[in-house]
Amino acid sequence: DRTDPEIAGVLARMRADDAADAIADLPQDRREPVLNLLPAGQRTKVTALLGYNPTSAGGLMSLDFLALPRDTPAAAVLERVRTAHALQPEALATVFSLNNRGRLRGAASLVALIQADPEALLRTVADSNPIRVHPNTDLIDITLLMTDYNLLNLPVVDDDDHIIGVITVDDVLESSLPRNWRARGGAS
Repeated sequence: DRTDPEIAGVLARMRADDAADAIADLPQDRREPVLNLLPAGQRTKVTALLGYNPTSAGGLMSLDFLALPRDTPAAAVLERVRTAHALQPEALATVFSLNNRGRLRGAASLVALIQADPEALLRTVADSNPIRVHPNTDLIDITLLMTDYNLLNLPVVDDDDHIIGVITVDDVLESSLPRNWRARGGAS
């Protein structure tokens, strides 16, 4: 019932993955006009996410994640987490380490970073060779991996092992539940 500018105003304040989901729920004839009203940066992110199947890793991923060179000291990593106000908190539960070519080489939990010696390098704190998926991985495989490995988030990588997004457990849970789950009565 809202106008295109009103919808775009709301979507502009949302995370790109949530805005993409909301645009996908709009009638086809309203999607492009609303998308064109978004700020350029937000529009670019939302457009990229809309290119993926919504039940694939690409469609579920968020573009919010923190990935740093693997030679970054733990204290500097924690400072980056502390100042990453633009990122959703769920995305900061894990910090990813990258080699000098920008390829994924590790994943360090926030707890491991807090408990580490401040001078320890991210490469020594991070688990090497973390579980990862490609954008076309389906929801069932994602759910199984996150369950089997007790993951809070799961990096999505391209064919060159560069992180393009992260799937958070809350997004997997939301995608796994029936669309009308909020209409159900409370637990007894």
